[in-house]
Amino acid sequence: MNILLFGGFLGSGKTSLILQAAKQLVETGEEGFSSRQSESGKPSLVIIENEVGETGIDDKILQAEGLKVRELFAGCICCTLNAELAKCLQEIREELSPHWVIIETTGMAFPAKVVETITKYVQGIDSLKTIVVADAERWDELVAVMPGLIEGQISKADIILLNKTDCLEPGQVDNVAKSVRKINSSARFYAISAQQGVDPQIWREAVVGK
Repeated sequence: MNILLFGGFLGSGKTSLILQAAKQLVETGEEGFSSRQSESGKPSLVIIENEVGETGIDDKILQAEGLKVRELFAGCICCTLNAELAKCLQEIREELSPHWVIIETTGMAFPAKVVETITKYVQGIDSLKTIVVADAERWDELVAVMPGLIEGQISKADIILLNKTDCLEPGQVDNVAKSVRKINSSARFYAISAQQGVDPQIWREAVVGK
């Protein structure tokens, strides 16, 4: 079971990018990518949606696309719901045994804390990658208002997707990219626009490493 953990502040575009990544994972036949269902008829991809409120909104979008979704409500999986996350992942592995699991964290979560929970309590994990979505359009504002959260989310990411680049001029994108890379220079970095669509080659490089 391979896990993709998506983090990033509220409104950064996580759900749109997860939907694109999920489609790429289940619909292409390229090496490292799965078909929509395994030979057993079980889903090859499951999405765990973490909503702080009592009802989910983004998960309805994902379910409408025919993707298997599990919800975790009323808390954040990097703190109050860490035990529930571990239990949920174990149940998914035992009952469905998907090739891919995508986890969307809340906008206030620190992905590194979620990784600690998964690696400590969940068995049968083949790979675990953290993908953090940075909001290019609001970058300066978010860093000024909540630097600890934004830097904490990005600093230990394996992959950084600088989203909403279509909202800025090229020079502005370059400045934001430099600021992001100062926080984490070792992660794979891609400047993208979910609105315009992500090049499938980016998903192949980021997710599968091809």
